[in-house]
Amino acid sequence: MIQSFEKVWQDILNIARSRKEIKTLVREKINEIVDVFDVSITVKSKETRNKRILPKKDFQYAWDRLRLKKIIGLQDIDPELRGRKSIIFAFLANLPYVNYEIKPLKIQLKESP
Repeated sequence: MIQSFEKVWQDILNIARSRKEIKTLVREKINEIVDVFDVSITVKSKETRNKRILPKKDFQYAWDRLRLKKIIGLQDIDPELRGRKSIIFAFLANLPYVNYEIKPLKIQLKESP
């Protein structure tokens, strides 16, 4: 069964609250998880020290695309989520009902048993 976005968002918040950092999938860039709110997650790149606010609506946009297509690459959420898409993919890839591949980078809904 495909999860509702509210369930997905709670799972993402749990991931963010249980970790200090998250790595992008391809380049493995480390992002510190700075703040976790009910409406956003803020991360800071260890490399550039730039902060990025990842609003809930951005995650919902990516999730809606994934639900519709079952498998998506970064190009499927670009340019809408430019500058945030790799980190959003990293969070989604950590969900137990999502698989990912690196070459080429894509995330995919796991099939229900």
